[in-house]
Amino acid sequence: MHLLSFSTPARRLLLALSCAALGLMQWGCASTPEGEPVHGKDQVVSFLAAKDGRKVVIAAEKYHYVFDGDPSVAALLRWDGRAKITPSLNGELKVARNNSFEGTYTLLAFDADLTPEDRVFLIQTGFAKTEMKYGDRTGPALRYFGTVYGTRYAAAPVKPADTLDFSRSFSINYVEQETATGPAARPAPSPLIYDDGGRPLVGGVPMFIVQGGTDYRCRARFMDICFYK
Repeated sequence: MHLLSFSTPARRLLLALSCAALGLMQWGCASTPEGEPVHGKDQVVSFLAAKDGRKVVIAAEKYHYVFDGDPSVAALLRWDGRAKITPSLNGELKVARNNSFEGTYTLLAFDADLTPEDRVFLIQTGFAKTEMKYGDRTGPALRYFGTVYGTRYAAAPVKPADTLDFSRSFSINYVEQETATGPAARPAPSPLIYDDGGRPLVGGVPMFIVQGGTDYRCRARFMDICFYK
C-alpha cells in the first residue's frame, strides 16, 4: 500500500518509526534545514600587515579578516624584488560557524621580469615553473599557490588617514558554509586597536598600512591593493 493512502497522522507515525529503525542513518530523515549557505560581499576599506609579513589584516565594512602570513609571504615582503610579484585571492573565503575562515591565493611572476638570481630565490621560496596567461600577458612564469586560515571579527573603526583610496571598489566574496542548521556565531570584536601614539596594533604587533589603489606605479596588486609597495 502506498504511503500517501494513509491519513496524515498515520503517515507521520510511519515516518517517525522508519527513522527510528534506521538507527545511525537517522540523519537521513532530518527535517528541512533552517537555512542555506550564505554568500555575501564585504567592502574593503584598508589593508594592513606587520613588517615581517606574519600578521595580516583586511579591514572591511562588516568584518575584519585577520590571518597569519606563511613563511613564503614573509620572505617576499623582505625581498627587494617583491614588486615583481602579482598576488590574487582565488574565489570566495569559506567561513565556518565559529567565524574561522579559509581561502586560497596565487602569487605570480613572469620570467621576463626576473633576473637569474630572482628565479633562484623564488624557486627556493616555493614557486614552480609554469606557462601563464594573466590579463594581456602570456609566457613562462613562476607561480605559488597558498592557503590562508584566519578568523573573522566584527569591524572596528579605522582612522580616516588609514583608509585606502582604491582605483575601483574592492570587496571580499565570502560564503558562510556551515549555516544549514542555523546562523553563524556572533563574531568577536576586532583585535585591531590603536596605541596612544595612534599606531595600529594587532595583538601588540605594530601594523603598517599597505598603500595602493590609485598608484599607477604599483605593479604588484592584490585585487587593486598595492600589496608589496
